[in-house]
Amino acid sequence: MRAHPLGKESVRIGTCVEDHPGMVVAATGLGGTRVVDMPLGEQLPRIC
Repeated sequence: MRAHPLGKESVRIGTCVEDHPGMVVAATGLGGTRVVDMPLGEQLPRIC
């Protein structure tokens, strides 16, 4: 992705792990985790 001119400033914002199969889980600022629900209304694409 970074080799393409439009992706030169792209960054990694997460990783895939086997701890929570079938779910997207985000780390909180306090060190915990929370499940990221599917978006409601207009569907926005997730780039994974």
